[in-house]
This record gives sequence, C-alpha cells and structure tokens, in this order.
Amino acid sequence: MKKSTTTKAKEFLFRDAPTIPLEIVDSGGRYIIDKDGKPYLDFTMGWCVGNAGWKKKAIINAVKGFQGPDYVQPNFLYKRWDILAEKLVCLLPHARGTCFRATGGTEANEIALKIARAYNKRKKFLAFKGAYHGQSLACLSLVRIPEHEEHFGTFSEDYLQISTGDWATATQEAVQCIGRGNISAFISEPFICNLGVLVPPQNFFDEVMEVCKKTNTLFICDEVATGFGRTGKWFGFEHYTLDPDIITIAKGFSSGYGAIGATIAKPEVAEAMRFEFSNYSTFGWHPLAVEAAIANINYLQKENLPSKAKESGVYLMKKLSAFCKPEGNGLCIGFNEPKKGTEIRCRKNGLMVSSINNRIVLFPALDVTKKEIDQATEILRKNV
Repeated sequence: MKKSTTTKAKEFLFRDAPTIPLEIVDSGGRYIIDKDGKPYLDFTMGWCVGNAGWKKKAIINAVKGFQGPDYVQPNFLYKRWDILAEKLVCLLPHARGTCFRATGGTEANEIALKIARAYNKRKKFLAFKGAYHGQSLACLSLVRIPEHEEHFGTFSEDYLQISTGDWATATQEAVQCIGRGNISAFISEPFICNLGVLVPPQNFFDEVMEVCKKTNTLFICDEVATGFGRTGKWFGFEHYTLDPDIITIAKGFSSGYGAIGATIAKPEVAEAMRFEFSNYSTFGWHPLAVEAAIANINYLQKENLPSKAKESGVYLMKKLSAFCKPEGNGLCIGFNEPKKGTEIRCRKNGLMVSSINNRIVLFPALDVTKKEIDQATEILRKNV
C-alpha cells in the first residue's frame, strides 16, 4: 500500500516539535498563502527575515538574471564579494569595519566568538540567560537553557550568563563579571528578540561599554534579527550610544532571498584572525546569495524602508497601546500575553504573530501599510 506524503514527511524529515498545521504554498508582499488559497497577514516575516517583503521583483530579477559563476572557492578573488563588503561597511555609522563571510546567523556568531578569543586570548564569554544566538554548541552554551543541557550534556563553564527582569541588577552583575578582566567578549542583541523583545535601558549599555573598554573585553552586537531597518534604523545599536567591536548579521541581510550572513569587526580586531585557516566557510557568500543581498540593500535604500519602519512603528505602537503595553522600536515589538493561545487565535483569523516567553512579538515587513496595521491590531485586540 502506498504511503501518504504526510507519513513520508514524518519518516524522512526530522522535526523537534509538532509542526504548525499550516501548509504554505506561496507568498507575496506582506502575506503568506496556504494550500487552500487562504492569505495570512504576516507579522512575523520568517522571524525578522523578510524585511523587504515577499516576492519583490527587484530582488528576484537580480538573482534570476545573474550570469556569473555557479560557485567561487573561498580563497579565490571575486569582485562581487568586495562590492558587498563595501556596501555593508558603508551602512555603519562610522563606515569602518572588516567583513567575514558566513551562511547565516549561527555561523556569524561562531566567527565572532573566534575573533574575540584570537584577539585577547581569553576563553570566557558573557551573555543573557535564555536569549538566543544560534544553534551550534558554542552558541547554545552562551545562553544555557536547562533543557539543552539535559540532552546535550553540561555546557562549558567558560560561558557565563546574567538575567533580565531587573535592569539595575543585570547592570551590576554584568559590570562585576566583566570587571574581573577575564571575559573575552560580552554578546547581546540591542533589543533582545528571543526574550520577547526586551529593551535594555541606555545606562545598561553605557556601563557595560565602559567596563569593556577598561578591561579590553570585546562587545559583540548580535544584529541577526534587528539589522537592516527592523528597528527603524539600519542597525539596532544605533538607538544607543554604542560602539560595538563586532557586529553579526543575517536574516534581513538578504530578506530571505538567499542564505547569507556576515561578521563585521573593527579592523584592528579583525587583524587577530590574520593566520592561516583562521576561518573558512564553504558556502559563505555564495554568488547567488551575494546577488540577493546586494539587490536587497539597494531596494531597502531606494524605498527608504528603515525610515518607513520607524514611522510605521510609531503608528503600530500607538494602536497597540489601546489594549496592551508594547515595548520596542520600529517594527520590532513585543508585549506581555494576557492569556495563552493568542498566536493560534490570531492565525485562525488570518494574522501570523509569534509567542515566546509569555510575550507576543510582532515583526511585520518594513513596507507594511497603515491599513494592514489597522487590520492586524483589530485582530490582536479581539484575541489577546
């Protein structure tokens, strides 16, 4: 008897949890479409991936029209890598940095950890407990989730954590820990997306940056989720008086049109990796992904989407404030979930949102319209 496609999928494709019972067959603009043709207003965009929106012709045509090599070995010269690296660095406030190629956020953060250790020859790292920086063992070690340790074994004691909730206590813990002078790097998102979009106060980063500079500890800013206009600026750290030593990016780097990431380090920090085989990525900056990333940056700039995200974010926050207490900037927003099941109820009503740590998080496309915000907030109001 011939087995069903569903049965085969269960046999051959591993899932660590039950899948969302929704088969997606298409997407366009700010919507995803299921197998029955039902559209869903997408306020997750692949969890901060589709910043430009889905099915953007300018990006798709750039990839389809590519006439270059199928692949370039990492140690060869390739002009488009240099063009993309320059574009990236020029997006930074001070236009200063050296880029390392990666395939995504996990690899970008792994590279950042390697750079830090090579730079100051220290082993220990500090991060927020329960946050997220990737799926590798090192990245999981950074945030130390008990369930992971239960199955993967005890993580190294070289990875230390501080807790959120009380920012005064978190600041004190971070300063004391970094002040010992044995931490290689502190890593954090500017807005902590995987804890439900928590926004550290300015004084937290002020004090952390100060002690980092005093002790030659590097500050790694994880912009994998918050970069490329998501927060109303090109990068989330621009909302603070922050000067990161290393920045990691992925997700919105190509808006989902190619698998790509990068680690950008200050030139003097990057020099620590100037030794043979210090970093190698077989598929880092694949030619097709490079075309997608270049076209994506061009599109975000042409449409001025970071600024539009700022304006739309103000409008969305105002609408949300009528029934909850939103936190965030631009179109990177979270709020406490009054009762469980909001995500499921919203989905049934044609709106995709995500829930994490008893919070609802909203990551719409940067070109979301006021009409769509009105539609989304009305569904949320009725279902939170």
